[in-house]
Amino acid sequence: MKNIVFPDYENSLLNLMNSVLKNYKVNLGYPTLKDLDLELEKDYRNVVVYLIDAMGSEILNKHKNESKFLRKNKLRDITTVFPSTTVAATTTATSGLPPIASAWIGWNQYVKEVDKSIVFFLNQDYYDENIKFDYNISQKYVKYTNIYDRIKSVNDNVNTFEIFPEFRIKEHKTIKDQVESVIKATRNSGKNYIYAYWDKLDTYLHEYGTLDLKVKNHIKEIEDGLEYLANNIDHDTLVIVTADHGQVDIEGINLWEYEDIMGKLRHLPSVESRATAFYVKDGEEESFVERFNYHFRDKYILYKSEDLIEMKLFGPGEINPKTKSFLGDYFAIAIDKYSFRFQNAGHVHKATHAGLLRDEMMIPIILLNKKSQNS
Repeated sequence: MKNIVFPDYENSLLNLMNSVLKNYKVNLGYPTLKDLDLELEKDYRNVVVYLIDAMGSEILNKHKNESKFLRKNKLRDITTVFPSTTVAATTTATSGLPPIASAWIGWNQYVKEVDKSIVFFLNQDYYDENIKFDYNISQKYVKYTNIYDRIKSVNDNVNTFEIFPEFRIKEHKTIKDQVESVIKATRNSGKNYIYAYWDKLDTYLHEYGTLDLKVKNHIKEIEDGLEYLANNIDHDTLVIVTADHGQVDIEGINLWEYEDIMGKLRHLPSVESRATAFYVKDGEEESFVERFNYHFRDKYILYKSEDLIEMKLFGPGEINPKTKSFLGDYFAIAIDKYSFRFQNAGHVHKATHAGLLRDEMMIPIILLNKKSQNS
């Protein structure tokens, strides 16, 4: 299937972030991107990683007129990590670890200690949003050392900044607002590492689909904001623009309607709608596989979860002790436009991500700086 793209952990978001870490003399043992290493060897005072949620390579290609500046400054395309989703990829961006090591896999993850599917970002139960916790679930079970602490542990002269959109910093209502804060951070004295994250493109894509006018207009806002950033940084600043994933237009499948599948599960499905973990009752494994493939063989590939770990689909290296339990017994990966709906509630997305299609997996590396432009 020519449209299927597996993560390339020699040329991925994981490797991009480890190039950044290498720049600060931190080595986690993962490969780096040689072309980005060469750029970083120019010893920039400020390094900015600007991650635009869902701005995959194919999204930019679908909106060429609105992304001319960004595409002109693109170094090349790489893959994201797997699953191609915000939880897994932004955790890689803030930890330098692949999902296999961080155990941050997807939007909701079944935590057996509390017998719930937990949305780590919200610290609440996925299937019942009224169930919240008075302690931080992720900090207790899947805590990791963030990239800022790793950098500062080796470089006490480097300042680190995390610049988020409106959901965390209320003044950042537009990307231009956020860009102004990035520019301000680059003017801080000394060396600075800045991570900026923008979320609204992902929201618009979910809500309206990949070709909607609102998406087109917002990509132009992003383009204008980042061009303004490029024009207002000094020669000692490198901005690395990338994404966590792309999105693909979808058709929903109401999974709860398939009683011959749901009745064989000991827990409700988890992780993501296009990358789904199933926990199967003892003795029902063969029947579950047969029924799943009967319904969905042309839409999803069903694997034993342990086989995907062996394939290193979730990344190379050390396995977090929690990862295996989060992946369930079987793991289904979307290979077409379809997307499971886990419950009959909430908004119906028109586009989403987490599968293995090119539209979801490929992300750009865009470099904005004056040092290279004038060399």
